[in-house]
Amino acid sequence: MLTKLIVINIIVFILANIFVNIPGLGSYVYDYFALPSSLHQLLYRPWTLITYMFLHVQTMHLISNMIMFYWFGIIFTDFMGTKRLLYTYLLGGIAGGLLFIIFSNLFMQGSNLIGASAGIMAVIIATAILVPDYQLHLIFFGPVKLKYLAVGAFVLSSLIDFSVNSGGKVSHIGGALYGILYMSQYRKGTDYAEIAGNFIDKIGKFFKGTNKGPKLKKSGGNGLRQQKTSEDEKQKKIDAILDKISASGYDALTKEEKDFLFKSTKNS
Repeated sequence: MLTKLIVINIIVFILANIFVNIPGLGSYVYDYFALPSSLHQLLYRPWTLITYMFLHVQTMHLISNMIMFYWFGIIFTDFMGTKRLLYTYLLGGIAGGLLFIIFSNLFMQGSNLIGASAGIMAVIIATAILVPDYQLHLIFFGPVKLKYLAVGAFVLSSLIDFSVNSGGKVSHIGGALYGILYMSQYRKGTDYAEIAGNFIDKIGKFFKGTNKGPKLKKSGGNGLRQQKTSEDEKQKKIDAILDKISASGYDALTKEEKDFLFKSTKNS
């Protein structure tokens, strides 16, 4: 999933730069895919709340975003699975976009928003809250804990010189706030990523038609209940391990717990 999201961003970047340089078509890239600050325009282009977070025009903007996404995304995926990565990225991007719209209508006018930064910031902050003492080995710096990298990334990209790209920095703050909210609620038993995934699945089943598939035989009920019980026990064990990581750090896990967590998230 992480690779797919990065590839989509790269493909959209290539296509956007092709169309930007075609006379008469360049403006359509921003008009129909960037997130407008105008509520009136958003009403007629609601899809931009999603498309904006895949749109980059400047090369360094894309490269810096994708590097940070890869670093933190691969750690997030190891612990939380691919589906949670997808919905944290999307919901964080939506949260950042909504805060940008609110801020723009209160303090600015006439700006558009592009870039994956808000969704990536949600992943960064969520990962740092999940495993704050996890270490990355950086050239020239050596081992650095994830919580310090996350704070540094947030401050440098969202707070310094707020007069430049203020709309984009507001979206970063929105993404970060979602990351904090998501992990705080996840620890309490509410998984926004799972809720979003179930909602999308229901929409998909609605359009596919739920009565067209084969019906389950009544005799299979015990097997289904046993499978559900096994999945619940597995999830409880995962949650207990994540709580242990939050309290004492990743290094506090036993080898068996690390192996179990790795195998579980790999199959998520």
